[in-house]
Amino acid sequence: MPSAFWDRLKLFRRLANAKARLQLNEQRLAALEARLAAMEAAAELAQAAALARMAEIEGEQAAAAARTGAFETRVTSENSAAQARFGVLEGQIRGHEAALLARMDAVQYSIDAQERQLAVRAFMDWISHLPPRNAPLVSVILPTRDRAELLPRAVDSVLAQAHSNWELLIVDDGSEDDTGAVIDGLTDPRIRCLRAHGAGVCAARNLGLRQARGALIAYLDDDNVMHPDWLKSVVWGFEQRPAADVLYGAFIVDDTARIDRKSCGDLPKLYFWPYDHQSVARHNIADIGCIAHRARLPQAQFDESLREMGDWDLFLRLTREAPPLGLPAIACFYTTDAPHSLSNGPTFKADLAFVREKNRR
Repeated sequence: MPSAFWDRLKLFRRLANAKARLQLNEQRLAALEARLAAMEAAAELAQAAALARMAEIEGEQAAAAARTGAFETRVTSENSAAQARFGVLEGQIRGHEAALLARMDAVQYSIDAQERQLAVRAFMDWISHLPPRNAPLVSVILPTRDRAELLPRAVDSVLAQAHSNWELLIVDDGSEDDTGAVIDGLTDPRIRCLRAHGAGVCAARNLGLRQARGALIAYLDDDNVMHPDWLKSVVWGFEQRPAADVLYGAFIVDDTARIDRKSCGDLPKLYFWPYDHQSVARHNIADIGCIAHRARLPQAQFDESLREMGDWDLFLRLTREAPPLGLPAIACFYTTDAPHSLSNGPTFKADLAFVREKNRR
């Protein structure tokens, strides 16, 4: 056969083979495309699943955050409630502690007061059996004004003193009742009468101080009564404590409720406080009737500008440099029903402020 035929035949075969290979490649390509489509579909499904899982995780996270927030809110609320309960409990504890401390202070105050009263009782029992001394001379200064009915009682209490070496200086501060006649009727030579002109109780006491001859000074108000053993106790106190220039004792008030003139009916009460200068600068602890001092002390002079509280002012000045001797002896019986009393009068607040400011350290 001619060669051209064979060439053409080879060409057809080559074309057929090429076509077969092309079809095979197309089949492979179709398979690859199918696999790619399947893979893409699988990837999309996986992505969708991943997104769904992510959404689920986010939901779980949101739920967890919500639960955490709720837990934190509950914890915060419970903490706040616990803190509130704790605060209430602390307040209750502080209240109970304050009440307990107040009761303890009250009990301690009562114990201290009872101990002081027992000390007074023991001292008074003892001093009553002590033999009296003849010396020294004690000057008792007693200012008076328009108390003709009360003055004899006060004078009698001085006449009844166990210590007999005394002089009584009665300073009549311009009385307009029968006080002059009462004084004129006193015959004991130890009693001297001085005339003043209504300048006030502090000026009257200063007049008595200038005329006093005794080595020791004691005081008495015309509406009070001196205990029979007071001057004897004063002499003993200064003998036992030669370094002391000032002493104070106890006194008995007949009706404490009547002091402020608002009520009455209390039983008699003994007062004998411990000495503390800062406390005394705020509140007086000694009536003039329970104060005694050595004569001619530089500060032993009353402030005549004061209508009330001259005794408190004197006591503060006398004890500014050195504390007084607290003598557990009853000095006087303080009465609260006398007319024309100077206590809690119209100048009370002004005199109180003045004395506190004057004696502030």
